[in-house]
Amino acid sequence: MTAASELYLDYLNGPDIAALRLTDDEILAAVERGLLAQGRGETVIEPRVHLTPDPAFRGHFNVLRGYVAPLGLAGVKIVSDYVDNYRHGLPSEMGLLSLFDPRTGAPIAVIDAAGLTDMRTGAVTAIGARHLAKRSSRILGHIGARGTAYWNVRLLDRIFGFAEIRVHSRRRESRDAFAARLSRDLGKTVVATQDWESCVGGADIIVEASRLEQPTPLLETAWIERGALVIPYGTMSAVELSLTDIMDKIVVDDWGQCK
Repeated sequence: MTAASELYLDYLNGPDIAALRLTDDEILAAVERGLLAQGRGETVIEPRVHLTPDPAFRGHFNVLRGYVAPLGLAGVKIVSDYVDNYRHGLPSEMGLLSLFDPRTGAPIAVIDAAGLTDMRTGAVTAIGARHLAKRSSRILGHIGARGTAYWNVRLLDRIFGFAEIRVHSRRRESRDAFAARLSRDLGKTVVATQDWESCVGGADIIVEASRLEQPTPLLETAWIERGALVIPYGTMSAVELSLTDIMDKIVVDDWGQCK
């Protein structure tokens, strides 16, 4: 018998990820390669599962599992989603990614996934819009200021170069700070609106990333212009069911996840 080989793990924390200084184009390209692999049947992506420790904590964990053959990696990512974390000075969403060798099951790396999750979500939003929205789209209306919201707006603007960007979220201090950060980083004025209608009315692309405790039809069908692209991804739906009556097409990124 031979002695078992020693195992070494790579660990990347949040500052390590930030030090990589990933560009917008690098983020979009990396996520697009993953989506192409998924479309070619070169991945195994299982539906996410949830863990809610105690309803009184107003939060839960999402557990995501997948294998990407072109990368030669399998992984498990756990993302926490706690709506009241702003009261504690913490992000609402934090995460940890564990990577494994799919051939042996040996662990390879543990990575702080908070920032990467935000980037990945924003990239999927932007890539979807690149293929589905009007090429002439000039106005973006974005509901929600959660962690992923920043990368939604930033990467969408990278592709479309909007003439007008509007954002809204429930708390005034949140939406004002969100608009100020985007204005600084994008080098253009981003407007924080007072309500949903003034945010999405007449917009070419609408992203609904609200945080609701139960389904509530806050995004009214009457506000949606013909030819607009609507991207809803809040865990609890905010769209009116009548929205499907005016849609030309409904597209999902993964049937297993939306069942």
